Amino acid sequence: MSEPKINNPRAEIDSIDSEILRLLNLRAEIALRVGAAKTVVDTSLCDPKRESEVIERLTEENKGPFDEHSIANIFQRIIDESLHLQQKTFRKTPEYADETGSEIKEIAGRSRVAFQGERGSFSEAAALGILGDDCQTVPCQTFEDLYTAIDEGRADYVLSPLENSLVGSVHRCYDLLLNSSLNIVAEIILPISHFLIACPESDFGSVKTIESHPVALAQCTRFFAAHPDLKGVAADDTAGSVRRVVESGDVSRAAIGGRRTAEIYGGITLREHIEDHSENYTRFVLLSPKANESDKGGKISLIVRLKHQPGALHNALRPFVRRGIDLLKIESRPIKGSPWQFNFYFDLKTPSSESELRGALEEIYEQAEEVRNLGRYSRIELSGERLDEIL
Repeated sequence: MSEPKINNPRAEIDSIDSEILRLLNLRAEIALRVGAAKTVVDTSLCDPKRESEVIERLTEENKGPFDEHSIANIFQRIIDESLHLQQKTFRKTPEYADETGSEIKEIAGRSRVAFQGERGSFSEAAALGILGDDCQTVPCQTFEDLYTAIDEGRADYVLSPLENSLVGSVHRCYDLLLNSSLNIVAEIILPISHFLIACPESDFGSVKTIESHPVALAQCTRFFAAHPDLKGVAADDTAGSVRRVVESGDVSRAAIGGRRTAEIYGGITLREHIEDHSENYTRFVLLSPKANESDKGGKISLIVRLKHQPGALHNALRPFVRRGIDLLKIESRPIKGSPWQFNFYFDLKTPSSESELRGALEEIYEQAEEVRNLGRYSRIELSGERLDEIL
């Protein structure tokens, strides 16, 4: 039996494909003209309302054999590719006149800022890095104490860690931030180096136990593996551990802390840079009861509670993806009292177009069950000399 002759149908499909290609490029040329006009008046390239109208009209006109869902998918992809072409053609490089944030300059040197730990901790160093040496630092024993410091009148601002490059997010701080009314007004990322510190009478051979925060101990596993006779002891914070060890005068005790803690508490450094990895950084944020109204910050953070339905996360991310907005971080945290539901934390890079930013935020407010904007803010960059001073 001979094969069915399909050459003619194939040629017909090829001809139709060529015509579709021609029409797609014609449509793209028109889309570029529309994009150019929108760019002149700083209007968002993405128009979800218009897109919905187009797809609705086409699905109503559809006579098959494609069903409505297929037609919607096909034309949504065409629209998305047209939008991508517009963005490649007209997107600008972000430029910010004041990356440090004018509001930070205004409050530096005259503010009380709370931090978790004791003098010499990395959190205090972060506070000094953002607000300068003249600010008044207020130590807090626990993260719970830290997040109530403003309400209780003990501080004007809160300095909180949020994540570490090696161990990940500080989940307790994320949860406390969610339950607060605080806003992010600045961030700083500090390199973390660990030093072994003891009382002046001690030497390395006399040390039996090493105290520090559990995270610091976990970041020095190679050091402990090389010295299996040394026992790690978990404590509340690094700086406090150094203080207690030095004050005890016990030559069998040492602590892991920052370089400056030895100077502050009168200890001696037995070993330097005992951390496992040199690329060890912690991100801290400065929190305020007042939202930052500046439009210069290069980063935006959101807390998003999604609708409990299929595709909710996809729908929440889509407004940013289609506008080319860079998602820097996504973190989920369970909602207490609502099993299997989560709040999502988004960190976004601010796009060059204010209209695209407004459009994305408006769209996610519609897509999600609840959205809280934590603020638009800048990263504080410090010189190497300044880092040496505070660390």
